[in-house]
Amino acid sequence: MKPLQSTHRFISALETVCGWAASACLFAIMVTVFVDVGMRYLLNSPLGWSYDLISLYLMVALFFLALSVTQRDRHHVRVDILLGRVSPPARHAMELIGNLLTALVMLAIFYQGSSKVMDSWQTQAVIAGPIPWPTWLTAVFVPIGTALLLLRLLFSVWALAVAIANRSATAVGESNDAGRPLSTES
Repeated sequence: MKPLQSTHRFISALETVCGWAASACLFAIMVTVFVDVGMRYLLNSPLGWSYDLISLYLMVALFFLALSVTQRDRHHVRVDILLGRVSPPARHAMELIGNLLTALVMLAIFYQGSSKVMDSWQTQAVIAGPIPWPTWLTAVFVPIGTALLLLRLLFSVWALAVAIANRSATAVGESNDAGRPLSTES
C-alpha cells in the first residue's frame, strides 16, 4: 500500500498548492472589488480594468484551481442516497464507475482547454479593450485544473480498485463528509 499512500500524499500536496492559489485569487477579487468600489464612490474614479481582471482571470483561476481539492474533500454536490445503504464493495464500485465517467469528461475538457491555450499562445490573441489582456493567460487555468482533477480521479479509481480487490471498507484517500481522511490504509 506504500505506492498508494505516497501517490495520495503527492497529489494532495499539489492540490494544497492549487487550493492556496485559489484562495489567493479569492482574496485578490475581494481586495480589487473593495478598492474599485472605494475609488468609484469616494473619488469618482473607478478602476477601469477591475472587471476584466476579475472575470477573465481571477474567477477562472479560482474555479479551476479549486476543482481537485474540492473532489478530494468531497465538497462537490453529489447524490448519495444509495451510497450509505450499500455494502462497501458496492459503494466502491459505484464510486469507481462515477470517477471513470467523470475522468472521461475531464479528459475532453483538458484536451479542448490545451488546444485553446496553444492556439491563443501561437496567435498571441488578446481581448479587445483598454488593456489588451492575453487570452492564453486565462485559458491556461483550464488544463491545469482539469489535469490535477484527472490525477485525483485516476488515483481514486486505482485506490477503489485496490479496496475492492482487498475487500476493504475504505480506500486510500477516502475522506468523510467533513473532509477528514477515513483511513490512510486499505
